[in-house]
Amino acid sequence: MRLLNKHLILTCRGPFFFGLSVITFLLMIDTLFNYVDLFVTKGVAFPIATEVLLLSLPHTFALSIPMSVLVGVLMGVGQLAADNEITAMKASGISLWSVLRPLLATAAVITVAMTAYNHFVFPDMNHTLANLLRDISQKRPMLEIQPQQFNDLNDKLTIFVATKDDKTGRIEDVTIIEKEDPGDISPRMTFAEWGTVINDHEDNALILNLHNGETHEQQDAEDPAKYQVIRFSQLTRTIGNAEQDMQKTDRKAKGDREMDLGELLQAADKERVRQADIHSRISEFTGSFLNWEWNLLQPKKRDLVLGGRISLEPDRRELAMAERFRETRTKVQRTAEQCSFQERVLDSYVVKANRYLVEFHKKFAIPFACMVFTLLGVPMAVSSSRSGRGVSVSLAIGVFLVYYLFLVGGEKMADRGRLDPFLAMWSANFFLLAVGIPVFMRTVKESSILSVTHKPRVKPSATVSDRGSTA
Repeated sequence: MRLLNKHLILTCRGPFFFGLSVITFLLMIDTLFNYVDLFVTKGVAFPIATEVLLLSLPHTFALSIPMSVLVGVLMGVGQLAADNEITAMKASGISLWSVLRPLLATAAVITVAMTAYNHFVFPDMNHTLANLLRDISQKRPMLEIQPQQFNDLNDKLTIFVATKDDKTGRIEDVTIIEKEDPGDISPRMTFAEWGTVINDHEDNALILNLHNGETHEQQDAEDPAKYQVIRFSQLTRTIGNAEQDMQKTDRKAKGDREMDLGELLQAADKERVRQADIHSRISEFTGSFLNWEWNLLQPKKRDLVLGGRISLEPDRRELAMAERFRETRTKVQRTAEQCSFQERVLDSYVVKANRYLVEFHKKFAIPFACMVFTLLGVPMAVSSSRSGRGVSVSLAIGVFLVYYLFLVGGEKMADRGRLDPFLAMWSANFFLLAVGIPVFMRTVKESSILSVTHKPRVKPSATVSDRGSTA
């Protein structure tokens, strides 16, 4: 049995490395274009551009290795089935369970190795790559602003744009979050319908010309009443030290893909604490206003709140009450704006927390796909062995497409808070397991999943009267 297990693993080893080389190359095509662009657009030196290319490989391996497992199983087991070796095994009393067992054990080893790789190696390599790309982007900061993403230009400034035109520098639906320090929970937020980005190479600055927007600012964190809203038709913001010569720096801050498992959980916990702070601030704003309004309903405190206006003469009292209504309306609007502002800040913290948790579960879910692909690949290979390698490749592409759609769609929905991060990352594995287990069980019972049974048409038997007429 040990000899058979070795034979199965060696048969799938060659196709696995073949699939790894082809899939890695396909996934690296976009990186290769960026590699060439570093010379043409950025003028980056050859050793630095080559370093960017090499540091991009770890991210590619995290996806290409699980895919290569499916290719190896489909091509390896499919070749055994085409050579009638699977049939010979069955004739000798060896079931598909015995074929699956060594392959599944090997996939489990790859899963554990990939999980360790995602925890120890992948974050550090990504952090080094992010630092290098950040240093390169300082020569042209416009490249760092990506649409539909919260872009951290530095530790205190974050910008979000819905669309961006690299040629004209036009940006639309702009949100700028400015903090006094990295941990500030009451940042100044600027919203604009559109704007333009200008690189000032002489003054080493990035100029943002914003149009049709407003700025929200909490002037005093201890006093919620001191809240300022400034509406503008045009506003110019200058970001200093935006451009510099290419030089390597040691940035300590890490993004979600630059953290290991422990750091991701800690970052998610910090975002939850900030969410709790925002909830308490919203409760404080609304509670303060409701308490103030409640005092108006109590006769003993009403005159104190109104500043003695009840004791005024009727004519003067009417004017005072009208002024009071205006003040109340202003206070309601200010409280609503403060709560709306805090809810926007809360949304950004929810997005960041979900992003950390998505990355945490992704480090386990994608390696586990090696075992899922093995379970699904064995029956697919046996059933499609006589159809040629083209069918095997088509099946692999179909499985990859389904898995990718689940993975990307789940990640987007989790980032927007519409789906739990655990379900978002594991839904692809759960779906393929729900398909793979019945398919494997059916194949074990020698019922091909791809065969189509053709029943020949039975001619009706001749009746006695027909025979008589024929005679």
